[in-house]
Amino acid sequence: MINFIISENHDVINMLLASPCHLKGPSMANPDSNILLVNIARDYYKSLFPVENDEKLFDFYNDTFFLKSTKHGLKNIDKLLDDIERIPLISNADLYVLSEEYLFLPDNKEHLFQVFSRLNGWLSQSNITIYFCIYDTHKNSQLFSILNTHSNQIGSVSVINGSLDSHYLYTILYSHTVNGIVTNTSYHFDPEVATYTLIDNKEHPLTQNDTILTGDSSEVLTLTTLLKDNETAPERFNVYDSLEQLLQVASTKKHATIVLPCLTDDDIEIISRQAYQLRIHRGNELKLVVREIVQCICYSDERFLLDSGINLIVPVELSFSHFLSQIAAIQNQVYIHQLPARYEELLCLRPSYDFSGLTGIEQFTHHVKSLVSRHINLSMDFALIRLDLLPTISARDCISLCNLRRDGDLLTPCEDAIYIFLSAVRANDVDIALNNIFNININELFASHTVYVKPIDIHEVLDRAQTTAIPFTKELRSITKQISSTNEPPTKKSQTRAYARCVPLERSSQKVLP
Repeated sequence: MINFIISENHDVINMLLASPCHLKGPSMANPDSNILLVNIARDYYKSLFPVENDEKLFDFYNDTFFLKSTKHGLKNIDKLLDDIERIPLISNADLYVLSEEYLFLPDNKEHLFQVFSRLNGWLSQSNITIYFCIYDTHKNSQLFSILNTHSNQIGSVSVINGSLDSHYLYTILYSHTVNGIVTNTSYHFDPEVATYTLIDNKEHPLTQNDTILTGDSSEVLTLTTLLKDNETAPERFNVYDSLEQLLQVASTKKHATIVLPCLTDDDIEIISRQAYQLRIHRGNELKLVVREIVQCICYSDERFLLDSGINLIVPVELSFSHFLSQIAAIQNQVYIHQLPARYEELLCLRPSYDFSGLTGIEQFTHHVKSLVSRHINLSMDFALIRLDLLPTISARDCISLCNLRRDGDLLTPCEDAIYIFLSAVRANDVDIALNNIFNININELFASHTVYVKPIDIHEVLDRAQTTAIPFTKELRSITKQISSTNEPPTKKSQTRAYARCVPLERSSQKVLP
């Protein structure tokens, strides 16, 4: 089984040197053998940590491996797996891999899925348990959200924080056990006596004595604007007339469900800010829900709200009865994402664009590559679409039927195709987006179309498009708006949900590259 133990500094290394059996957490059985693999060269390791600590490695581990010469460690996880599989290990051994977080921040999430699948297969055959000990992890790192998306492939994720009294705070974010899944369970660890003291045990069911701590867990707080015509709130709903009243009551709750209605684009940042404040002050057991009353939340807004502390976003298409079912489904859920220290850091992560529309191939290539890099850092999906022209229809005719509505979406013409880059879109929503962009169904307007979602494929397609590009003449500029740099905010207001329908699509002619 794959496990992760993470610290913001060198606390995980200090515990590695204290005793590996205690690093795994409380009540863990000792293996027949402990092996350590350090993802840096030994000389560089000695320059980072005291020399006496280097000697401790050989006291606690049957074998210790360093890289031969790579100072800053392997960044290709496949190469590291090749080395791991060559290590001679006995059955019932624990393997500790010490590394920085960059090893698990690849451009391609699908690749990481394949890596974990390969590693789990090897571990099950070898009867080995592996612990990736990650140090120097930033508080708002993408690592936590990435590991969360692969929680079905990972046995546990824990975080270690040191304290001034030489004790450690050991928090299990989640762990798959024989008794079920343990989440957000914290312990104090005293290295002198090697004991764990439970702070808040969520593994045990509640008793009557515990009800005073969770008495607000069944409460639902919301606003009058949540209800549409012919909708009636259940008795357990506490409905308030103003946001100020709601927030005043919510600030006294710890386990309740807070439902915030969203009616316009302007509500999104307000909801985000209030959710962040509630999450910071009232903890991770509060359930924060956004119900979309009018279609106004696009894909990038969903990511922004979830990163702000929201547990659940209910789209406008969902009926009130299904909305109530969603509320029931998230009870006892714990928010596990890491929030930044300041709300302004969240705003910096929210994508914003000051360009869109028709442009020449040079500017198109420049902006697309820039957007791809930015969206990879934000863990946001994007797509480049090649629309192959029919022999009887020119690129100019197709462009005249095109209407790019969102800032950040770009188009450029070529002799045999036109290319469109959608700055924030799910793969399942590409067909909906294209049919909203063009006045005619794309299957009738174009010979075929291909969707590229991998950065390496997009870069290759852009290079090939250079050879067939059409000069960006005044005639083309007059067809639709030229790309421009302005300080105007993004214009997302629309009567239709352009790119965020959460429904599966069946494609007939579309080719989605693997």
